[in-house]
Parts: sequence; structure tokens; C-alpha cells
Amino acid sequence: MTAEQWARASGEARITQVAGDHVTHAHTHNHRHAHTHTHLHGPGNGPAPKALLGLPEAPAALFGREDAVEELVAVLGEAGPPVVVVAGLAGVGKSALAVSTAHRAVDLGLFGDRVFFLPLRGYAADGGTSGPQAVREMLRLLGVRDADVPTSPEARLALYRAELAAFARDGRRVLVVADDAGAVAQVRDLVPAGDAHRLLVTSRHRLVAPGFTARVLTLEELADRPAAGLLADTLLRARPDDPRPAREADALAAVARHCGRLPLALTVAGALLAGDPGLSVAELARQLADVRSRLEALTFDEDGVPVGVRAAFDLSYARLPAEQARLFRLLTVNPGPDCRTEHAGLLSGAGPGVRPALAALARASLLTEQPVGSGRWRMHDLLRLYATERGEECARQDGREEATDAFLARLTSDTDAARTVLGVDGPAATGPGLPAVADALHWLDTERPLLTAAVGHAVATGRPAAAGELARLLAPYLKLYGHSQEAVVVTGHVLTAARRSGSAEEVGGALYNLGYTLVDVDRTEEAIDRLTEARALFREISHTVGEGKALNMLGAAYRRMRRFEEAREAHEAALRIFRAEGIRHAEGTALSSLAHCLEELGRVGEAADAYRASVALMRAVGDRHREASGLDHLGGALARAGRREESRAVREQALAILREVGNRSREAWVLAGIAGTLRDEGRGQEARSRYEEALAVFEGLGDRYGQGAVLGGLGSLHVAQGRPEEAREVLERACHLLGGGSSPGDEAVAVGALAGVLGLLGRSAEAAETAGRATELFAQAGDAEQAAACREAAAHWRAQTARPGRPRDGGRRGD
Repeated sequence: MTAEQWARASGEARITQVAGDHVTHAHTHNHRHAHTHTHLHGPGNGPAPKALLGLPEAPAALFGREDAVEELVAVLGEAGPPVVVVAGLAGVGKSALAVSTAHRAVDLGLFGDRVFFLPLRGYAADGGTSGPQAVREMLRLLGVRDADVPTSPEARLALYRAELAAFARDGRRVLVVADDAGAVAQVRDLVPAGDAHRLLVTSRHRLVAPGFTARVLTLEELADRPAAGLLADTLLRARPDDPRPAREADALAAVARHCGRLPLALTVAGALLAGDPGLSVAELARQLADVRSRLEALTFDEDGVPVGVRAAFDLSYARLPAEQARLFRLLTVNPGPDCRTEHAGLLSGAGPGVRPALAALARASLLTEQPVGSGRWRMHDLLRLYATERGEECARQDGREEATDAFLARLTSDTDAARTVLGVDGPAATGPGLPAVADALHWLDTERPLLTAAVGHAVATGRPAAAGELARLLAPYLKLYGHSQEAVVVTGHVLTAARRSGSAEEVGGALYNLGYTLVDVDRTEEAIDRLTEARALFREISHTVGEGKALNMLGAAYRRMRRFEEAREAHEAALRIFRAEGIRHAEGTALSSLAHCLEELGRVGEAADAYRASVALMRAVGDRHREASGLDHLGGALARAGRREESRAVREQALAILREVGNRSREAWVLAGIAGTLRDEGRGQEARSRYEEALAVFEGLGDRYGQGAVLGGLGSLHVAQGRPEEAREVLERACHLLGGGSSPGDEAVAVGALAGVLGLLGRSAEAAETAGRATELFAQAGDAEQAAACREAAAHWRAQTARPGRPRDGGRRGD
């Protein structure tokens, strides 16, 4: 084709001819004075179409991303950076966010009709659109005819930049949305020069490279409520009258959680429900609860092509270099919620040099360091299932079994060192190679979820000995530092392993340990069943010490059920065994347990003597934790005997020990006990100070039960000092915190106290109703005497309310 070219410019116009091709552009600060003509011989001489506002339709609803849209719109404003990358895991909703943001920007008039959408298919098997191809496509979208597109990549790039420069000189801003980029090379040439135009990129990678500067917005999974909303919306758009979302709201939330709150998984789940109107949401939730088949269940067959999470993850996984792929697979050997850099180095064999590989996986949105700089790496739940599948397929070549053994051995060794330093089951030790007390406690507190999960992982992978050893080392810390729920999980795992292949002694020991922890969480009937079974097994094999331990814990369980005589007999039988065997530590434990029982039987003097004997034994064997516990219990017994000064003195000793060993939870309970004694002595200001100190500790620990108990004590102080309105406020908080917990007796005490305060305030109707609730709670706790007292109080306040001439609003009169 031949072309005759001519151009005329006036004013400040500038004429540019690009690389010898037959395209000329004239640019001027005042476009009215510029004239550009290109005369072509042959077909295609007319104006080329332009793809202005070539955006896909915006999502009908965008759940949980409203703030992200506003943030992006602000970044795309005139003061923002030229390039913004929305990065995140496959299926997290990057494209939906980008398209919604572009539509919002148009609505606000930020770019007029100059918005272009360019799909790059960066994760396709063929690599998708290359950088030069992307520039060619943008020229087409800008209205340049195919016949006018230069043949060389350099010329096309120059023309693209010239087109954008022309828009900029005319004061017309352009937004290019480059969707699904797989590498910087795909979008580098699309970066607009200057600060007028914007390039918005979506990618699974946090696109970072020398010479490529972009603001990166990382998109995470949805929060709980928006996730359930997206799931329901997906179903209802297909079936507007479907009753299941409203009828099965709890099951819908469960499905959303099983989907990891990942938008792709949620839309697949919604499509599955829409495609099967007879499938209940609860049944889908049940199917997804099985982690072994969850990815398979989250697949929708679309005309013979599987659409789902696994297929999306396949594309990201296929892009990984071999060593990164191996690390990705081996990270799932760690069963905890996240993985330390140090542990990743151990699993992969890379040691301290593993961080660059972890950072590369994070750039690919396959990991997240949370918080940034912490050295703790988290993988999305569904992605973890996918990585586990790939890891099991490649187990031999990865050395997965060896990595598992090494990892469990490391956790066991570190737990043993921490246990030794804290002295949770014997004298504390210090020395070379051992951490400081604060460091040991911090490590245990931080890694507790991992350690708990590791016991179950050891059982599941056929390593019962490793599970038992780690559980044995972990149990005293869980017990003494108030982590009873985790202790139940750990001991349950060990019992499962013991029943499969353990000896009678091992099964008995596992039953005892589980019963012990069940007592702590007030699952008393279950505890009695397990402990009774353990005792029978120990007797059968003549394991006397095991029988003594089971008897002692049975006594504790009976005591929880207020069966005090049975409890006393069990504790005394255990004490005889331990004394006969010469086991001083166990003897001290049994003495403390017997003392509790004697207190309940009203034999306070004998109880105090037993506590003193227990404290002396624990001091002799170097168990500082149980020495402090015994001192605290002795202080309580002395307070109840009216010997308040002695009580405070021994509790101060306990407080000093607990602060030394860093047991914050137990420290707060001792502070509350001291506060109660000060309150009873009439030393209100000192009592209030100690209550507030204890409350601050419990708040810091997130211990709702502890907070509720302390507020109950503080309420009684306000009553004693004539501040019933303040008492009502703190007691209402106490009831809220204690409500629905595992200790109805403690909640009953707070509710009963609140009833009394409402009565003092003349709010008789409310007092009667509250006393009735306390009656029910005391009955649930098995305390018939207190239930009867509250029932009587409720009747009294109802009579007060019904008295002639008394207002019916509970005693509150108008002004």
C-alpha cells in the first residue's frame, strides 16, 4: 500500500512522524489550532472504532469491598501514583474490585469515557498476552486502525505513548485496567508517562521489579458477614424465591467458613445450591466439613469443564520454580495456623536462607507474612488443603516423612527446654542453652496453637510415641497456666492413639490425663467416666500409683458435684497410696485436694493444716507453681476462718512466686483473693485498687470468666460502701461476661448479687425476675440450698411489687 502524507500545524502545534510508518500526529496546547491529515490509498481509510468505556459490566453487588473501592478511587485521583496493582490469591475477587472501581471512577467523572479494559490472561498455559501484544491491543482500543499500527514493537510503543501524551495535553485523563497480569513484562510498556493517566493492574503476584514502581494493594479473603452475604446473593440471583438462605442462616455461615471466605469458593458453593434445589445448606456444610474432600466438593461442572478452587490454584502452582514448589508443599507439614521462618528453614533444609523463597511465595499470593516483619507466614485454609494434596503426591521426592520427624523432634526439644526453665513439673533449671523464663513462657504462649495441633498431627500420621512425649511435656504448662481447653484436645488425641495400639498402662494413663482435664472444664460426668475406667485398668494390672492418681482426681470430680463425703474418701485413699509409695510430690497434691474437700465440709482448721503440709512438701521438692497455689488456697481458708491478716500475708507470698514464674492468670486470681480480704476488713480503697489490678490482667489475657468474677467482687465492694448504682453497673457486666459459660454456679452468684442490688434500688419487679434466674442457675449447679434462698427472695420481691399502692414499674417513680 502506498500512502501520501501531509500535515499542517499552527500555533504551538508539533508534528510527529513515528519510525517511518504512515502515521502522523500533531499535538498542541490548543487543539483547535492543530490539523492532522493522513491520506491513504486503499481499503480501511475511514475512522477506526474506539473502545472507550470498554469495561465489563460491574458486579451487581460487591460484598465487603466498599472500603477497598473508595481507597482505590482515592489512589486513582490526580495526586495518586501512575500504577496501582491489586494483588491477591486466585479467586479472592481482584477483577471484580478493579471493574467496580473503574465504574465508580467513571461515575465520579475522573476519566470521562476514556477507560479501557485489557484482559491479559497472565496465568494461561501459553503465558497469555505478551507485553508487545498488550501495546498492540491498546492501540486498537485507542482507535488506531490495524493498517496504521507500526510493524516494530518499538514503533508501536512510541505511538502508544504519543497517543497518551495527546490526551494529557488536552487535559483528558485515561484509565487502563490491565486484568490478570502474570508478570511485570506484560504491563511494563503500558505504564503511562507523566502523572495524568493511570494504569490499574490485577495480578496474583505483587508485581515488583527494578524500574517498575507501583502502589500494591493486597486483597484478603472476606470477613464473615460479607462472605455469607455473597453466598446468599449468588443463590438468590439464580433462584430469587429460594427459602434456604433465610431458613438456614447458621448453616450458610458454616458453608462460608468452610469456603475460607474466598469469593470464588463462595460463588461455586452458591452455584451448587442453585443447581440442586433439594440440597439443604446444612448438608452442603456437612460435606464441606470433611477437609479430605473439600476441594473436590467445591467444584462445579460447567459443560464438562470443572470450575472451582482447585483449577484456579493449579494455574498459580504451575508457575512456581521447583524449589519454591517444594517449599510450598512442605510448609503443610506444620499443622499450626502459621509457620515461623525458622521452622520453614528446618522443613525445607534451607536453614536461615529460606526467607527469600518465602518472600517469593508471598509475592505470588500463596503466603502472607502476618504481621509484616514478624517472620510468621500464613497460608489460606483452602490453599493449605491444596498444598497438602500436592505434598502427599510428591512425598517421596520431597522427603516429607523425614521432614515430619525432624519437625516433631524440634518441637519436643523446645517444649522440654521451656518446661524445664519454668519448672512446671519439678524444680526450675537455668544454664547454658536454656532460655530465660520470660522467653520460654513467650514461646509457649505464642506456639500453643501449633503445639496443640502437632500432637494431633503426630497421631494422624502414625507417630503415637511422638504424640505422647510432646503431650507429656506440654500438659503441665497447659494445666498451670489456665489453658484447659487445649489440654482437653491434647489429651483426647493421646487417648485416641493409646486405644489404637497402646498397652493397658498407656490407655490408663491417657484416660487419667483426659479425666484430669475434663474436671478443669467442668465436664464432670465425662471426667468421672474416664477416671473410673482408668482406675479399673490400673487395678487390673496392679499399677498402684496410677490407681492413686485416678482416685485423687475422682475426688476432685466428686467435689465438683458436691458429693463431698465420696470426695473425702477418694482423696484419703489416694493419700495412703502415695505415702506408702514414698512419692512426696503426689502426696502434696493429694493433701491439697483433701484440704479443698475438708473446707467444703466445714472443717476449716483441718483444711488449713492440710494446706500447710502440702505447701511444705511442694517447697521441698522445688515445685514453685504448686507451692504458690497451695499458699493461695491456704490464704482462702484462713480468710474464711476470720484470720484475715494471716490470709493476706500468705497470699502475698503466693503473689511474689507467681510473678517470678510469670503466671499472669493465677496472679490475677490471687490479687482478687487479696482484694476480697481487704474488702471484708473494711479497707475499701485498697480493695478497689487490687480488684482493678486483677481486672486489668484478665482483660489483657482476654479472660472473660476472670473479668466476670472480679467484677462480681467489685460489685459487692460497691454495695458494702453504699454505692448501689455503681454496684448494679459492674454486676450487669459481670453477668454478661459469665453468661453461657461452663460454670453456672459462678454465674448464679453474680446474678443473685445483682438481684439483691436491684432490690436495694427499689426495682422490685426486676429484682424478682433476676432472683428467679439465679434460682435456675443454682439448680443447674446442684446447689439446692442457694436455689431455695433465691426462690424465697424472688417471692419476697414479687410480693413487694404487688403491694397495694406500689408502682408497677419495679418501684421507680416519676419525677
